[in-house]
Amino acid sequence: MDETIDWEKVIKKEARGLDDYDLGEVQEIDQERVITKKGVVDKDKFYLPRNKVNRFDGDKLWFEISKDEAHAYKHSETIDWEKVIKKEARGLDDYDLGEVQEVNEDVVKTKKGVVDKDKFYLPRSKALRFEEDKLWFEISKDEAKAYKHD
Repeated sequence: MDETIDWEKVIKKEARGLDDYDLGEVQEIDQERVITKKGVVDKDKFYLPRNKVNRFDGDKLWFEISKDEAHAYKHSETIDWEKVIKKEARGLDDYDLGEVQEVNEDVVKTKKGVVDKDKFYLPRSKALRFEEDKLWFEISKDEAKAYKHD
């Protein structure tokens, strides 16, 4: 990442990935992520890691992210939480987080395995999207260990 980027100047600028893939318009930036919004009707948000930023050319913020990789960072604005029960939960790199058992205000509870069942209490805020009968989370295999309960 280029540390000389003036982050204040990238708000409302276009975000682009590899091969000029459209990642939407930069909405906000925090310590770890750049949040973009793409689309007018079916709005998608991307929660892109700041460490994937390549450069800012004054007009566009460029990321070292391919179209396929971008999918992992996409967040649908609306998740119908009633439809996710008994569906698969997946993390980054298609990591299996089990089957959704319960959802409350803050946590999505999942169970993985048949005999030795692992239980995960996943923060709802880490849910990216619900599509193709899978609930996707911005959680890596290593991070998942922190949400595991006995």
